[in-house]
Parts: sequence; C-alpha cells; structure tokens
Amino acid sequence: MTLLSRALGMLFYLLQAVSGESGYAENGDFDDTELDDYSFSCYSQLEVDGLQHLLTCTFDDSDINSTNLELEICGALLDVYCLNFNKLQERYFLKTKKFLLIGDSKICVKLEKKNMTCRKVNIVKIVKPEAPFDVRVIYREGANDFVVTFNTSHLQKKYVKVLIHEVAYRQEKNENNWMRVNLTSTKLTLLQRKLQPNAMYEIKVRSIPYANYFEGFWSEWSPSFHFRTPETNGTELSLSYGPVSLIIRRLWNNCARNQKK
Repeated sequence: MTLLSRALGMLFYLLQAVSGESGYAENGDFDDTELDDYSFSCYSQLEVDGLQHLLTCTFDDSDINSTNLELEICGALLDVYCLNFNKLQERYFLKTKKFLLIGDSKICVKLEKKNMTCRKVNIVKIVKPEAPFDVRVIYREGANDFVVTFNTSHLQKKYVKVLIHEVAYRQEKNENNWMRVNLTSTKLTLLQRKLQPNAMYEIKVRSIPYANYFEGFWSEWSPSFHFRTPETNGTELSLSYGPVSLIIRRLWNNCARNQKK
C-alpha cells in the first residue's frame, strides 16, 4: 500500500505540472500572463465642467475586443475607495469631483470582476490641457509686423494655469516646413520682413503643462487660422531708404568740403 500511495502521489504531481505548463495556471500567475494583452494609456483634464475632472483611458491595441472589459480606479479618491469608468465606444472615461489630486491611484482592467492587469497613475502627472482657441492674426502696417493672439480656457482655472504654448506657422505651399515658437503668454509678434510677401500662411497653437506639480502631454491643436501677407514694391523701398541715402550723401559732401578747406 505504501508503494502504491507513493506512485499515485507522484502521478498526481506530474499531472499538476503538465497542467500548469499547458496554460492552466493558478490565479496568481494568470495576471502576469495577461499583462501585455490589456495595456492601456490614460490622460486627465482638470476642471472641465465646473469642479469636475475628466479621466480618459484607451487600450493601446485598437484591435482588442473590449466588449466585456471594465476599468476601475482605486485610491487617492474622496469619500470612496474605488470608482468604475463609463464606456463610450472604445474609450473609457470618468468625470467626477472625487479625485484627491494628491498621491497615486491604481487603474485595473477587469473581466468578470477579475483583475486582468493594473497600473499605477498619478492624476496630476498625466494632464492633457484643453486645446487653445480663437486664434487671430492682425497686421500692423505702421510697425510692419503681425500680432498673433489666441485664447485658452486655462486662464480661468484654479489648477493647471501655467502652460507652455507652441505656435506653429507655415506658408501654405510648403506643407511640411513649419516654423515653431514656444511662449508662456497668449500673444506673439511676427516681423513682416521674416515672412514672404503676398503669401498665404497657416497658423495654429497647442499647449502643455508648465509647472513643477502638474505634468502631462500636449493638447490637441487649435483650429488653424489663415492670413495673407501684403505685397511689397519699389515705391515702399524708396520711401524707406531714400531719406537715409540723402542724409549720407549730405554728410559725405560736408566732409569733402571740410577737407578742401
């Protein structure tokens, strides 16, 4: 009986090992095997609707079948420990006042209440600002320049008030030749002499958080604004440089007279 018991025990152990190698892993190992299959990315937008903040997540693999998948966030929340995401097509989103904005949270992909994969996030480090809007360009004839202005909703917010704005502009016929300027204000001056005369230009703006506490990603681009530069002609150049040339000639003549004396 002892030999028979040992043989049966060894047979049971071998069956368990084979089953594990065939994919029937224990619960603890199942999370690791599925980790790469459900990777996802998230960004936050603060104060998008009054005091409410928005958190949006999508799976990195657009072909994944997300029909029965749910997302849940836990930790760094006010009054509750966990919240479930809503789903709209392939996006998961959560709009709430309950983000603590201090400390890390954990977001988990769940299938039938089971965690498939989880990742740690900090809401204030994944901020994606709202896109700038109302881009305008005004030509100042006397100053020979163009004043670019735009607006951003973040000027009125309590959080994420300081941004870096990237202004990109190009001559329309040069599709990939974008000129870029970074600034913290919502106003930029472009000198006329640095632009081509009688040419159509396109200009747009995007923003990114610029502070030690808030970090994140570039916003979407603003709607483009189009403007045309004025023509330049010989008359304008002669008016600009004629008086200067006249003064130089007079000074030269005076110096020549003084030398003769």
